[in-house]
Amino acid sequence: MLAVSGCGAGEAPRGAAKASAEQEAAPAPTRSLPRTVEARCKIPAKGDVVQVPAPGGMLSAGVVGEGKVGAVLLHQTSGAGFCGWATYGQWLADKGVNVVMLDVCNYGQSQCDDALTKDWVAQIKAGIDFARSRGATTVTVVGASLGGVLALGAGEQAGADAIVNLSGPSEWEGVPDAMAAAKATTVPLLISAADADTGIEVDVLKAAVAASPAAHKRYVPMPGEAHGWTGISNGMSIDPVFEPLATTVLQWIQGDYGH
Repeated sequence: MLAVSGCGAGEAPRGAAKASAEQEAAPAPTRSLPRTVEARCKIPAKGDVVQVPAPGGMLSAGVVGEGKVGAVLLHQTSGAGFCGWATYGQWLADKGVNVVMLDVCNYGQSQCDDALTKDWVAQIKAGIDFARSRGATTVTVVGASLGGVLALGAGEQAGADAIVNLSGPSEWEGVPDAMAAAKATTVPLLISAADADTGIEVDVLKAAVAASPAAHKRYVPMPGEAHGWTGISNGMSIDPVFEPLATTVLQWIQGDYGH
């Protein structure tokens, strides 16, 4: 099995250096850039690669699925950008989710000026607004590792209806730390991490969930040493085996907070 490149092992340590609903996707700027998720990520997966307008740049994204239930997936630190989400994005789409897999600034094919690069809220908002322009009426922001930090630290301010943080380090430059962010989070909040995962302060993440005023909040342990999107499936291979967490996150996206 061929695994998509990119995982949390290359994450910077904690504290490392750091639209409207009517907007439409622009085509990739040159013919040399991949226009499909399959071509971009080198695995058989559905979806198109588009560019999402943001103040001060264009963010590349893989889009798949349609409908009123939306999800914006934020990636780990990975040279492949959103590609680690490709198989899960298709899995979600097959279950009726309108999926936007977003490359944040400095990843994938995104092109950003300095101001946008430093503005996590603006980047996530561009993804959320784009999902709404595709027909989503609710949008859950799901992030793995780096993406988890961003989902928790900037997701609600950017307009998310719910937040999922998978193995996000408790601190990252440019966003509030996990405890401060959780205390300001009122939308449904799901955080998941593995006790054996080093360097992300799992105890802080558990305490952050408890501190959130959200009416719906949950902490779900990951098995073993799973990190980020490896808690969803077995390394995002071309023949993935999805873990129970994949279904839990789907339920959160669908607004089913009772599981």
